[in-house]
Amino acid sequence: MKKHLLTIFSVLAITIFFCCKNRNALSMAKNGKSLLWEITGKGLSKPSYFFGTMHLMCAEDAELTETVKSLIKGVDQIYLEVDMDNASELLTGILDLRSKTGKTLRAALEPNDYNRVKDFFEKYQPNVPFSVLELQPPLMISSSLFELLLPCERKNGVEIKIIDEAYKEKKETKGLETIAFQSSLFDSIPYEDQAKDLVKSIDSLEKNRKAMNEMIQVYKDQDIEKLYSLSTNDESSTSNYMDLLLYKRNRNWVGQFSTIAKDSSTLFAVGAGHLGGDKGVLQLLKQQGYTVRPLAN
Repeated sequence: MKKHLLTIFSVLAITIFFCCKNRNALSMAKNGKSLLWEITGKGLSKPSYFFGTMHLMCAEDAELTETVKSLIKGVDQIYLEVDMDNASELLTGILDLRSKTGKTLRAALEPNDYNRVKDFFEKYQPNVPFSVLELQPPLMISSSLFELLLPCERKNGVEIKIIDEAYKEKKETKGLETIAFQSSLFDSIPYEDQAKDLVKSIDSLEKNRKAMNEMIQVYKDQDIEKLYSLSTNDESSTSNYMDLLLYKRNRNWVGQFSTIAKDSSTLFAVGAGHLGGDKGVLQLLKQQGYTVRPLAN
């Protein structure tokens, strides 16, 4: 169930993470590039950390470094985008996946386009009846294509590895948002735009495969500024809604930061695409007066 939700919400990409009581063991990233960032100052009694994640990768790439594992052990609390440890919220999220607009793919697309979409998913995702799949918002359906683009059989998300490690350390994970809120974002974007982008995604599989491979390599290089650029350089109709999908959520998270982290060393793990850029989480924290530094990971 958790992996299913991570696949669906990979289109919302964002992740950060980190925290440790032994600050002396942490060194700055020499080249300034890192997925791991320390936040101090402005009334924080302890350092807190952001760690950038990817929601879906080949399993062998979605491994945590020993540095991250040791930080999970030292952290007071862990926040992900959503509370993946809450069974009732997960179930509510699963039940809330269908579109609430009352619109359908069959009505939104030309017959030829609809049949191409239907044939595609019946061929490449035969385990999920298309009659069930098409009840979801088209943007959610599009996100499931990312799994098909990965050159491996075993997939995983970095968040799942964080949750597994937290479980070993008997630590609870919490969420900055609810799954219901994330689901509502899809219904805030015109259904017709989502449907057209779904067709474009199917027609551009090889182009998208190359783009995804580049993004994964940039993630491995820990270059959050380039990752931000790749994430926002989108020609789809939904790129017009970046404030809704990315920037507004960044502002909301930073708005919660001082309350969550004031007295507790906190690991925030969100999609790496939320970290970089002039409207990214790190820049917003700097503007709030916090000291932000990249850590070797």
